[in-house]
Amino acid sequence: MKTAYHDAMNSWNGYSHQGKVALYSTLSMINDLLLNETNSNEYMLELEYLEDFSIIHNESPIQIHQVKTYSSTAPSEYKDAVWTLLGKSLMFESIKKCYLHTSEKLPIKEKLKEAYSNAVAPSTSNSETLFSPYDYYAYINDCNGYDNAFNKFDLYVYDNEAFCNLSDIKQMILNQIRLYYSKRGLSRGNEHVERAYFVLLASIDHHITLRHESLQLGIANIDRTISFSHIINLLDKHYEEPSKSYYISHLKELFYSSCEQFLYKHQQQYSELSSYQRIVSFSKEIMRMDDLSFLRLCKKWSPNVHASELNLSTFHGLIPTQGLNDPFLKSLFNFSEPLQDDKFMFMKKNSIQQNITYLPTTLNDRPTTIFDDNEIDEYEKGRIASLIILNSDIDDLHEVDVMISSYLSMESLEKTAFRYTKEIPEIDEINGEGLEYEKFMRIKQIRMIPFNIAREELK
Repeated sequence: MKTAYHDAMNSWNGYSHQGKVALYSTLSMINDLLLNETNSNEYMLELEYLEDFSIIHNESPIQIHQVKTYSSTAPSEYKDAVWTLLGKSLMFESIKKCYLHTSEKLPIKEKLKEAYSNAVAPSTSNSETLFSPYDYYAYINDCNGYDNAFNKFDLYVYDNEAFCNLSDIKQMILNQIRLYYSKRGLSRGNEHVERAYFVLLASIDHHITLRHESLQLGIANIDRTISFSHIINLLDKHYEEPSKSYYISHLKELFYSSCEQFLYKHQQQYSELSSYQRIVSFSKEIMRMDDLSFLRLCKKWSPNVHASELNLSTFHGLIPTQGLNDPFLKSLFNFSEPLQDDKFMFMKKNSIQQNITYLPTTLNDRPTTIFDDNEIDEYEKGRIASLIILNSDIDDLHEVDVMISSYLSMESLEKTAFRYTKEIPEIDEINGEGLEYEKFMRIKQIRMIPFNIAREELK
């Protein structure tokens, strides 16, 4: 027997655009209804079960929401989502509204209604357990319910616009958090609002992680909802001093937003390619990591950033947006050599069958001299090499043979650093012996190549 419910939490994380849209919609409803901890207990946010997310009131769904980030304005691209929303809104009498969230501006509701009434039927599937868009389409036609269903349908409106770009959703959420405080006569500065934002994202991500773990363990009774009162409780806390978890939440949000922007930019041209799907899978795998494992990887990807101290400037440097796009994601997109498990390095055998590991980095620097824009500043290049060698905060850098940058080329970190900066410590200055000494010597011999050379070596 087919059902409208489908638990797809393995495709979610709290820092995705979907997660942010769910948070925005929840905050907007809390503000519109002036809810507080006392009168909000009957409202719940349900993630990825009946729909991408749903609003539950008194244990029944009253709103269902689908989120689509297609880089297209053609109604035909969204017809499966719309027919699914329409069908479910008729199947469940308690549903008062069904919303489609988009990242592009679509035609107004009336034109969509006309377009879908004349369009070809949506897609079907061979699933014996889940209703397909065609099943919902047939259900609506059988009960002559198209007009009634479309009365419940709307494009979700953000600040008078019926769409929200991926790059704008964070500011939209921050505005709702500020509105929450202003409606209650509470004075909260920008830093507090920013910290509340990351705490809320981390809370949603934590909920999703628990759902993942429960599904893997085969636990049937899973709590699929987050109470509005929990969201309000988090908003009402004080966030004066940033914690380590706050900084990591900041990194995760920055990382996943950058990945989503990269995918969105290349969606129309490359979404059918295995290279594109590799980035999709990679980003989801990274976001399932625990906080400390994720932090270790960030430090490894940006090996020139010393981030042992907890402060926003150093942590922000671990995910430089430009460097994440090029060369990091660009490398993952272009090179199909196998990635080592949990190391996220490429491995390839050289001419004598030795395994050579290539680490894609976020090093996008192209330091040029003050006199010539085409001439690399060798002193600055040496300084970068020194920063990498002297970075004691990366556990497994000694396992790397080659680093991939956008532009920089180094025969070895040691030669580049010593030749221009004289900052490499002598052997007798190294603390520790044996294994630690061997690791240090291996790090000094790491080679760095620009992306165009990496393309030749890893093709």
